[in-house]
Amino acid sequence: MTFEFKPNVRYRMPVVFGPAPGPRQKADGTPWTAEESGTANVQWATVAYRSDRTKLEALLPPGFELTAPEVHVTLGFFRNLYWLAGRGYGIVNVEVPVTYTGKDQRIEGALCLVLWEGRPDAITTGREELGFPKLFADIPDVRLQPETGKVAGQASWFDHKFFELEMHGLEEVEVQEKRLLGPKGGPIFYKYMPRTGPFGSGGSDVTYVTCSHPKPGDESSAQTIKFGDATYRKWRATGGSVTWNRASFEQLPTTFHVVNGVADLPILEYLSAEMIEFSAPGVAVATNGQRVLEPA
Repeated sequence: MTFEFKPNVRYRMPVVFGPAPGPRQKADGTPWTAEESGTANVQWATVAYRSDRTKLEALLPPGFELTAPEVHVTLGFFRNLYWLAGRGYGIVNVEVPVTYTGKDQRIEGALCLVLWEGRPDAITTGREELGFPKLFADIPDVRLQPETGKVAGQASWFDHKFFELEMHGLEEVEVQEKRLLGPKGGPIFYKYMPRTGPFGSGGSDVTYVTCSHPKPGDESSAQTIKFGDATYRKWRATGGSVTWNRASFEQLPTTFHVVNGVADLPILEYLSAEMIEFSAPGVAVATNGQRVLEPA
């Protein structure tokens, strides 16, 4: 008897060993419960800046329109993640505000151009299952220094430090709205998976947009982080900056073009520098409601 797929569960290569455990399901293919997922702790520091509209538009996939010539860069860290047995990892997320027109819906949100993460496990699950444009980087833990009001961090790979973020003059502010920082409207992703073919002749197996926005006429279908009564704090900085250090082929053989593509977006004016920290049920950050938006 050969291997058989179970219906309505997630698989990743190598599939013959059964359903793939991860943020959205256990090894038996059943979802994690809120009780099993415990409490995740998240820090999210975001610097936004104005950039060149023409260069930003050149990076947009079909169907997208830029709503503002802005780049929002987040340095974050997830701690106490249930699906990693209590471990955590850092992220560097690059987003731009957009609208996307699909077959039967027009949505507004934040297009993720690239997302670096510090755990290969998180990258594999997010790229294959959700369509997130994830890459690996070494991202040390990030902590606010209360005595100085500063926060700083970096990302590197193959000993090349390609990204740095710094904020100073951080002061806690009253929370008006519990939400992730960055462009409003929710994250949007462009999923592309190549089809196997000699010398690139296969094209793509998958090319479409994924999001967690509600379906038309069904607001209940929206999948967003539910903060509820969870601890949520926010700080605003008097100043913040990001630095993109260009890379050569020798320094980053397979991702230098990505780093340099972001570095080529000029920083014309810093717009904001903010940080949040929150604790929420682990399953709240699992992004289990991601769906496909068919192209027009």
